Amino acid sequence: MDKVRVAMVGCGGFQRYRAGNLAKVKEAEIVALVDPSAEQMQMFREQHPVTQAVPGFDDHKKMLDEIKPDAIMIATPHTQHVGQILDGLAAGANVCCEKPLITSVADAHRVIAARDAAKKVGMVSYQRHFQPEYRYIREKIQSGESGKVQFIAALQGQGWLRGTKGSWRQQHSLSGGGQLNDSGSHLIDIILWSTGVSAASVSAYGDNFGTEVDINSALTMRYQNGALGTFSVVGNGFGWHEDVTIFCEEQVFYVREGKLTIVDRSDNRFKAEHLGGGSTPDKNFIDACRGVAECESPFECGLEVIRLTEAAWQSMERDGAPVAVTA
Repeated sequence: MDKVRVAMVGCGGFQRYRAGNLAKVKEAEIVALVDPSAEQMQMFREQHPVTQAVPGFDDHKKMLDEIKPDAIMIATPHTQHVGQILDGLAAGANVCCEKPLITSVADAHRVIAARDAAKKVGMVSYQRHFQPEYRYIREKIQSGESGKVQFIAALQGQGWLRGTKGSWRQQHSLSGGGQLNDSGSHLIDIILWSTGVSAASVSAYGDNFGTEVDINSALTMRYQNGALGTFSVVGNGFGWHEDVTIFCEEQVFYVREGKLTIVDRSDNRFKAEHLGGGSTPDKNFIDACRGVAECESPFECGLEVIRLTEAAWQSMERDGAPVAVTA
């Protein structure tokens, strides 16, 4: 396949950003736009004039019938993802979906089964998989050089409560959940992906601040390999801040605002700088559709995230009682 014909399902701000990345992939061609908002579609065309003549639709099913794209890229309210993914796969399209992939464990299994039956590429757009710092951590842990993962501490804070006020993200029927499964989804994913551990149980507390969805979340975990950990996702903060610390038997990894420092057993400390490698989800998705690369952020990553997230929500409802993370 020389060119991958891509339909953009959703024309909002993030999808317009994604189209800029896609424009750098010469093997990709945008062949359709889908959005119920004519205003959003017009803003998309203005930002990307190359799409001025591309047909637009207010319904993804009609687009799939008429255009028959090779692939669709989804950036829509979270609870709409599952239906759009299943329809895309049934129509013979490869699918790349913005995070979170879905909003329940049951739906994660549904989309994975549909992808396997259709023999198509199914990707969740976790861009951190392509950041050199996290690829470095994953390589060191997978190689055994770091030893067993023993403890993980992760903190994320931003002004999500104020920034999303009045938007669909604070409507549970459209978002399926709050900050834990929105920006927090990136944090959970990159911890699970880079370390290779899976969550076994979680105890969690949350605060909705009078909204329909979780804003602040405090999670304590036990992982299947015996490691312990914490996640702190703060949605009523100021600005953006993130800390990730991964304690292993032989090394500790400190990621502070995207910069990686490593300390070894002998207390040697060094900064990992000028790391090579990495790409973008958009490039990897197109390459996977063409059969020249493996999908590096498959649907299974979305399953792992919602497994932990769903258990955390259940624990919040039970006033912090530990909940097993189900398969």
